Amino acid sequence: MFPLFFPPEARRLFQTESLLRRFAHAAHWSRESRLRELGGSLGGLALCRALSCKLTLTEADPKQLDALKERARVAGIAERVTFLQKTVDELAPEADAFDGIFALGRVVGPLGALATRLRPALAEKGRLGVTTVVKVGRHPPAAALEAWSKRLGAPLPLPREALIEVEAAGYEPELLETVSDAELDEYYKELEVVIARGGLDPAGLQALQEEIALHRAHNGPSGVAYAVVIARRKEPGEKPPLSRDSG
Repeated sequence: MFPLFFPPEARRLFQTESLLRRFAHAAHWSRESRLRELGGSLGGLALCRALSCKLTLTEADPKQLDALKERARVAGIAERVTFLQKTVDELAPEADAFDGIFALGRVVGPLGALATRLRPALAEKGRLGVTTVVKVGRHPPAAALEAWSKRLGAPLPLPREALIEVEAAGYEPELLETVSDAELDEYYKELEVVIARGGLDPAGLQALQEEIALHRAHNGPSGVAYAVVIARRKEPGEKPPLSRDSG
């Protein structure tokens, strides 16, 4: 089931320079930081280059991994990047003390279970940034919710429910952003261009085509959106943050 199929050459969501900068700034990452990306991307390499930090890039697809190695070489950061050909499930569960672990623009696992599993690998105050799927709007179409719930193996949460799920896994949620229907429209148009080129995995292609058809099956908002959740590892007994309004 996971990760959800994604064409290697397609543009990812949540890879804009502004989001990457905000993510890095909130996390206080620097040259000394150790980062891990689940499912390699150009965004991960861009962060590594901008911060001059160390990155462990985990990617199961050997062709995609080779392409990212070449990108890192051209960018002059190959010596800072460790490349691992592994799935998320193959990662060792022991603590690794990464300052950040992220999977931006690709759903690599169920939100709560993924957050719980990755927490021991984060350093104190380390940040987690993962992509998930949520239901949005007052009256999401029942057919869309049912199809996505079946695909993901669990009911779709509202954004606030996703934050609660991450908090229960031992984090202080800091950010949740969703893409709009207009952004999804453009995103799926670009994916259709990639599909037209051919050469995609048949099973993954079918799932992707069904996802696009589901998005366009309703007159109006689809009721389902991709979201990025960013949260800080919270320690046992840690006091809640002070109220921003001082009241």
